[in-house]
Amino acid sequence: MKLLSIPAIMGLSFGAALVSSFLSKKHRDKSLGQKLVVFLGGFALTLIVLLALNFGIYWFNAR
Repeated sequence: MKLLSIPAIMGLSFGAALVSSFLSKKHRDKSLGQKLVVFLGGFALTLIVLLALNFGIYWFNAR
């Protein structure tokens, strides 16, 4: 397996957070401030998960 590049990880995190906060029906009635909080939280969590996955791939390849 190949590692994901940092720009790819950032782009995936940004896209996932954008879709989950601004385009989902669940958050449509919320104010802009609440949507931004959901966006930042989603971005941070997705970023952490993808970086952990990338580290796991690196560790598996290094063995």
